[in-house]
Amino acid sequence: MQVSVEKLGEFGRRITVVVPGDEYTQGIHSRIKELTKSVSLKGFRQGKVPAIIIEQRFGQQVRSEVSENLIRETLNRAVQQENLRPAMAPQIKLEESGGRSEFSYSATFEVLPEFGSIDVSELEVDREVASVTDADIERMVDTLRRQRTTFAPVERPAAAGDYVAFEFSIEAGETRIPVEGVERGLTAIGQNAVMPEIEQALVGMVAGESKTTEVNFATDYGDARLAGKIAAITIIVTRVNEGVLPAVDDSFASSFNIFGGVSAFQKEVRQNLERELGQALSGRLRGTVVERLLKKFEGTPVPSQLVMSEAQSLQRQAIADNVERARQSGEPVAPEPAVESLRAIAERRVLAGLLLNEIALQNKIRLDDQRVRTAMSAVASTYENPQDVMQLYQQDERLLNNLRARVMDEQVAEWVADHAKVTLIERTFVEVLQPGVSAA
Repeated sequence: MQVSVEKLGEFGRRITVVVPGDEYTQGIHSRIKELTKSVSLKGFRQGKVPAIIIEQRFGQQVRSEVSENLIRETLNRAVQQENLRPAMAPQIKLEESGGRSEFSYSATFEVLPEFGSIDVSELEVDREVASVTDADIERMVDTLRRQRTTFAPVERPAAAGDYVAFEFSIEAGETRIPVEGVERGLTAIGQNAVMPEIEQALVGMVAGESKTTEVNFATDYGDARLAGKIAAITIIVTRVNEGVLPAVDDSFASSFNIFGGVSAFQKEVRQNLERELGQALSGRLRGTVVERLLKKFEGTPVPSQLVMSEAQSLQRQAIADNVERARQSGEPVAPEPAVESLRAIAERRVLAGLLLNEIALQNKIRLDDQRVRTAMSAVASTYENPQDVMQLYQQDERLLNNLRARVMDEQVAEWVADHAKVTLIERTFVEVLQPGVSAA
């Protein structure tokens, strides 16, 4: 096998491979011989089909199979021989024989950049640390209780947190909404689901009570019949419902399919919070490490094919997000972003991925399969049927590879943090998982 390499710019390479013709010919003869034993053709017994008939019927298919196998085998050897690291799958072109007996082809591709030895010892990395406290558990249990709140009618005045059912009508000059009768509404006081004037009027009202409040509608109000007008809204409360929180007892625990009492329930809550916190901290550390690496290698060029592929992936995701956003809002689908507009983001993502991969290779960091399983379980636990989600990941190679890549990036980020100049920053659970929300 003869190999020659042509440099096409900074990353482009064209490798030409010439294989002795007898190796190609022998491959064809061997494949035809296999087919004579397995092919069934009318007029011939099984395994007795003459080779010349196989050649006539399947010759083109056989040559294609042998060519593909020979290219795959020899290209791998050639790439290793020349110490090349392809960035993406190569473009293959069979060369004309020109009467020669050799089998030859060319493969064009971009190679990965050479970073040299990556030293992270001088990187300054802020690493956030946090733990789950008893207060965090109590807060989550309270949230779960509120999610299972039941409501019972009360005769007292409506207050914050109550669900109030009411009827109303609006009069603005000659306009009445509805023209006859009343509209019906239901709101939770404090959630700002209705006009502020209506919610304020409902506070303190009891079932059967009526009240009229005046509202000054803005000139750009959505309903042209009311825009810019002063209207009187008459409200009649029909029912006041008080929220009743369930007790934290064995029955409450079993409603989450957790058996073993309140202690088992609280243990499960702690484990879930710790898993969620661990994932969040790991993700934040990865983001910090990536930013430091990108700053260290700022301006480093990367293969254009990888950048274009990443930009196209970002475009597809943006289109899908726009469609989903339009579906939820009822508004028109936003225009799709141009691939070129995503190039800068794509370049950063490609460079980050290459740097993390290079650090893993240089330091022999291996993917931890147990971490992959743990990450998969964490994702599945957020769905109603976790086992179905686990099975989906195991059957979908794309999903599984994305998960593996994320876990590997996190492992590399942790390795970097272990070898860099790290400053530990204490955080609370709420600060990490719910930025901007008070833990009080």
